[in-house]
Amino acid sequence: MASPVITGSAAAFASMFAAIQDGKPISLSDADSATSQIIDSIEQHGLSEWLDDVRRYHEGTFQHCLLVTGVAVGFALEIRLADRDVKRLGMAATLHDIGKARIPLAILDKPGRLDPDEEAIMRRHPAIGYDLLKDLPGINPEILDGVRHHHEYLDGSGYPDALKAPEISDLVRLLTISDIFAALIESRPYRPAMSRECAYKILCGMDGKLEQSLLKAFRTVALMA
Repeated sequence: MASPVITGSAAAFASMFAAIQDGKPISLSDADSATSQIIDSIEQHGLSEWLDDVRRYHEGTFQHCLLVTGVAVGFALEIRLADRDVKRLGMAATLHDIGKARIPLAILDKPGRLDPDEEAIMRRHPAIGYDLLKDLPGINPEILDGVRHHHEYLDGSGYPDALKAPEISDLVRLLTISDIFAALIESRPYRPAMSRECAYKILCGMDGKLEQSLLKAFRTVALMA
């Protein structure tokens, strides 16, 4: 049976997605509550237990959001970020894919690789998420930055704004590593989940795209946490 934290966090994601699909405003309190519960769980029980439980009980977009938030929080704790920065990165991770609520389900849940037209639509989700959140009272600019730019790479080959290294914040660099790692260790319809070792090796091979010093710090999170 799924833990109450996983059940509650998944319910918070479902609530936010449903609000967007119904044309209603998002409640940041849902994201805040889910993030705080995930931070507490990982501080108490560790990242490995969180990843195992999430992969056992959830699939699809919510599983990805739960995994990314867990990995990002584990990363932040490993490098000893201040509590407020752990929360800020966790919130950015919790909200990073909120724009997918506006992506057609036929694309979001497609049981196979996306074709080029579908991929172009999927690539809109960071900008959509940014637009959904930017006018919410109390939204932190760094969280908005994470939502919009978590697919940017240091060499300028990412999207939606083709940012290069000097323009990419530390929070985004941490979030991008966490996002890619989580995606690789998930099971997808067209491929099985990768081991944490294989996923980390792929990250290390993304030369010029991800910050190498952060990848070195991420090794413990990826392989042993």
